[in-house]
Amino acid sequence: MNQQVKKYFSIFLLFLFVFPLVEKEVHSFNHISDLHCFSSNKHLHPLEHNCSICDYTSTNSNANFLTQNKFILSVQNFSFEPFIESIAVQNAFNNLPARAPPVV
Repeated sequence: MNQQVKKYFSIFLLFLFVFPLVEKEVHSFNHISDLHCFSSNKHLHPLEHNCSICDYTSTNSNANFLTQNKFILSVQNFSFEPFIESIAVQNAFNNLPARAPPVV
């Protein structure tokens, strides 16, 4: 049963990730016969094609129109500890694996 679930799950993921690639190619193939103007001077044309996918724009319907700026001051205190360059204990590195040159 576990192998069957893995097989179906892998086929599902395959279709999930391949679908956008296939859809893009099918969409561009549908627009292959469209006429496009390649003129370099500025001029206007009527709408060349009517495609709901090409004309799609997303809008944010949850936009906050009333924004209030609140300035927050924060204070952080840091204590400075001096860096100790040497370790006074001679047996500090005895239980570490020997991967580097020995410590003198």
